[in-house]
Amino acid sequence: MKKLILLFASLVLLLTGCARMDSAATVGTTEIKLETLQGRVDAILAERLKFDTSQMRLESGDVLARSQLAFLISNIILDEIAKDTDIAVSKSDLEAYRLEIYGSIGGEPRLPEVLVNASIAPEALNDVLRRDLILRKIGTTLAESGADDATINQAIQTLVTRKSDELKVVVNPRYGIWDPATISVIGTEPAGDAVTNK
Repeated sequence: MKKLILLFASLVLLLTGCARMDSAATVGTTEIKLETLQGRVDAILAERLKFDTSQMRLESGDVLARSQLAFLISNIILDEIAKDTDIAVSKSDLEAYRLEIYGSIGGEPRLPEVLVNASIAPEALNDVLRRDLILRKIGTTLAESGADDATINQAIQTLVTRKSDELKVVVNPRYGIWDPATISVIGTEPAGDAVTNK
């Protein structure tokens, strides 16, 4: 009977793993679909066609896919940290930060090229602003308690690591593994045709 139970448990784990092969990653109960990741990569590549990128150092291939996947994973983790720490990002916060960005890059018309250079899909801009504001608010709170930059960075890394462990980040093996210390996906093998650079 014990052998049958162990066999059944192993089969359940195997089937669960196979189901996840259809996802780019899962973060807790949230699934990041392969189609979502592919869409981000496609949008970035489409925007690159509109500019002269010969002088830009741009990610491509598996590196681009992994960096976009890391971005999607970390967004979920930071959203959960924001909930835990009662941090809210309002529409007015986003709009004010957007205007701040425009001022720092020389005006709104330069935004598309800046996004291309940073490998950010246009539809991901609000996500970028939101995560930056979450990190900024965490940093401000820590700074007000007397923490210096090094302490703040370490505290944020600890928050991300703990939340990653709590949520159980599972990355499709074709992309690699999640590394909370660097907030990135570390490649272990080529991504193959899971996500293409058309």
